[in-house]
Amino acid sequence: MDELVDPFGMADCESELEELKDEYKSLYFGQTPFNTAALNPRTYLIIGRRGAGKTALSHYFSFQHEIKNPLVIDVDEPKEYQKVLNQIARRSTYSPELAVPNARDVWVYLIWCLIFENTKEASSEISKACVPCEQLATYSHAGFLNRAIDWLLGHFRAGTLESDEHLISDFLDADTFKHAQQAVLEFAKTRQVFIAVDTLEKYDVADTGLMNAIAGLVEAAAELNLKFSKQGVHTKVFVSGEIFPHLMEVSLQNPLKSVKHPVHMLWRAKDLLRLIAWRYHRFLRREKLLLPISQGPIDWDSPKDVLLKAWAPYFGKDVRNKRGEAEHTFSYVLRHTQMRPRQLIELCNSIAAKSIASGNFPLMSAKDIVEGINDGELKLATEIINSYSRVHEGVADIVRALNKMPMVFQGSELDKRAPESAPHWKAGGYSPSAFSQLVVELGIVGKVVDRSDSGHVSAEFEYAQRATMRVTHRDECVMHPMFFGMLHPVPPDKPIMVMPFIVQNEEASWLNGGGAYAE
Repeated sequence: MDELVDPFGMADCESELEELKDEYKSLYFGQTPFNTAALNPRTYLIIGRRGAGKTALSHYFSFQHEIKNPLVIDVDEPKEYQKVLNQIARRSTYSPELAVPNARDVWVYLIWCLIFENTKEASSEISKACVPCEQLATYSHAGFLNRAIDWLLGHFRAGTLESDEHLISDFLDADTFKHAQQAVLEFAKTRQVFIAVDTLEKYDVADTGLMNAIAGLVEAAAELNLKFSKQGVHTKVFVSGEIFPHLMEVSLQNPLKSVKHPVHMLWRAKDLLRLIAWRYHRFLRREKLLLPISQGPIDWDSPKDVLLKAWAPYFGKDVRNKRGEAEHTFSYVLRHTQMRPRQLIELCNSIAAKSIASGNFPLMSAKDIVEGINDGELKLATEIINSYSRVHEGVADIVRALNKMPMVFQGSELDKRAPESAPHWKAGGYSPSAFSQLVVELGIVGKVVDRSDSGHVSAEFEYAQRATMRVTHRDECVMHPMFFGMLHPVPPDKPIMVMPFIVQNEEASWLNGGGAYAE
């Protein structure tokens, strides 16, 4: 049954694209909340944490139906254009006041070079402005950027971008460049151009040059969008949510000017339910395994209908967790994620693997669900920790200071645990406040918002915020369920269920039961 290993799809978009290629669009769930916002001409900056679906959204431009036959240029292999980032970063270590504008101008030039290369057949004016390097067919778009930066650097004395402050502006102001721009704008009147740049997920925010290079990219997108989006040339830059607060607070020189109308990929419970159920429904239909209740029409805009017809028939309505407490299956699975599609897909595939092994597939028994979560949550927690390894080399050891903390505690307890992490920080990096900030950034620790008589504890975490979240000594804090298997928190005497997301009023009736299963 190897073909059933990943019935919910692959957890990362890159693998699905590699396997499915053009067929990937049939797997893409078109009713996600970010599609329309991303297509909006005023949108040029899309922010999401690891696993939020940035790469999938960047590919959506090529098969969406709102804009007819666009030219889409995906720069979706950030590891391949790492050389570009390194070259800009190496020359952007001086003051941000100079470095970021310089990096911005380099990015503007490089992005236009890529547009010229992809539209050169439309006009001789465009062809004249193309950089004289090997044909794009030889490389990916990201690979082409590497060759273009080499060509650009060859025109600077001593190979440095800052050696002559007028050189970049001279390139941008050249008649050949401007004539090519105008030719592209003429092309865009009949065929709009989208260039989507997907950045790396792991950065060292202490690397000033690298942060300046990314800040320059954001400012370049803001400038290009302002000047050209209304004329049919759209720049979309995808930035890691893990580093975005640092960019806002430290690297960007004028955030109010360069960060306008950003799209934050913050998922709601109802949208994650629809996505995961739609993927499973698609798989079961293909394999002719749909139960009768799922074979009729499903209102994919109605969470209750999706829960009733596409989730509960396979996962059941209720499950008893490891402590023997009853809870609804979807909220049980969801609360072991940080509200990201990749994590939910990973957990559901882990549950399905147990179901296949036990012979229950396509149904998931309570045992399959609990054991699948138990196996999957450690993998997810490890991935979250790993995503910060470039920033804090000893991050895995640092967070071990939280081992066997109470499940719910006062913020002052973090200062008491912080000294245990001190030996694992880089020299000069440790402080109690730095420890608190790190575990909050990772989404391990959140703040209690509400408690119900039934034992539900609703909490907010930084991964669901648009800015940094601070924990004070007076805050009541809670540990995220995803990290229970890694850090073994001590539960309170009275059983509780930690809900690491805020349940909206319209979600309460179906997310926590309340008649959602009534036909």
